[in-house]
Amino acid sequence: MDCLGIILAGGQSSRMGENKAFLTLKNDTMLSHCQSLLQQCNLEKIEISGSNSGGVADLVMQGGPLAGIHALIKKYQPRSVLVMPIDMPFITPKHLQELKLKGSLANRACHYEKCSLPAFIPVNALLCQFLDEEFTSPRFLASGKGPSFKQVFKLANAISIEQNDRQVLVNTNTPDEWQQAKKLINDNINKKLTSRI
Repeated sequence: MDCLGIILAGGQSSRMGENKAFLTLKNDTMLSHCQSLLQQCNLEKIEISGSNSGGVADLVMQGGPLAGIHALIKKYQPRSVLVMPIDMPFITPKHLQELKLKGSLANRACHYEKCSLPAFIPVNALLCQFLDEEFTSPRFLASGKGPSFKQVFKLANAISIEQNDRQVLVNTNTPDEWQQAKKLINDNINKKLTSRI
């Protein structure tokens, strides 16, 4: 498999108070919304990370988002992954396509400045070995502290892309943040409709 699309939806959504995957946006769940975005990125397969959202369970518990990516790399052995979190309602296919294109052409990981996700990550033996070792290390087993995206990006000689519109990279973690995001999106839709009249 060339590139596997991954939706990270395995978090506890504790601050939101309900599973973020099933929040509704424009009459669709965030899970369906994310699937629709990735379907526009010319991927061979799209998978959900997180058994609580109907996806693949992590192989190691409490390992964070990289544990979900690790489990899906083990299952499908793709040559690369395009990863997006479940809680970024302003991301568009254009942003995901940009990460995939620039990362693929350079054969390097690719993400936006000051933001680990979404990201394109090439999968090679070095990355697999690193994740295997990190998730079985005495440090992880003792502390539960898994590897970081910063470590993965350093290993993959990552490209960091500037994104001037920081709203694109906003995560929604609380009910207030979610309501503000929905209002902004609905306001934008109404502006577009009004401009057509």
